[in-house]
Amino acid sequence: MRLKKIVSNEKGSVTVEFIAILPFVFLIMLICWQFLVGVYGVIISQSAANEAAKVYAITGNSGEATQAARNVVNAAGGYISFKGADISGEVDGYFTAKVGVQMELGFLPEWFNIKKEDRYISFDREMKSRVMN
Repeated sequence: MRLKKIVSNEKGSVTVEFIAILPFVFLIMLICWQFLVGVYGVIISQSAANEAAKVYAITGNSGEATQAARNVVNAAGGYISFKGADISGEVDGYFTAKVGVQMELGFLPEWFNIKKEDRYISFDREMKSRVMN
C-alpha cells in the first residue's frame, strides 16, 4: 500500500519534464537563430551588390566598387565575410556587379571534426545597372 502511494505521487514531475524538454527548446532556438543570421547574410550581400553597382555607375572604377562592397560586408561583422566582387559585361553602358559573401555556420563547433571549408554557406548576389555619363 505504501509503495503504491509513493509511485502514484506526481510531486516534481513538472520539473523532470521541463529538464527533459529543455535541450530540444535550445536546439530549436539555435536553428531559428542560424536561420535569421542566414537571412541577414542575404540582405548584406544584396546591399553590398547595390553599393558596388552604385559606386561603379558613378566612378566607372571596378576597384572602388569592390572596396565599397567589401566595406558594406565588413561593417556587418559577425559570421559574415566578403568573398569577392566582379564588375563585368559593360555593353552599351550597362554592367553587372556580382558580390559574393560567405557565412559561417556558428552552431557547428570545431570539435565536430567538420572541415573548415564545409562550415560556410556562400551567397552571390548581382545587380544590373548602367554607367552614368
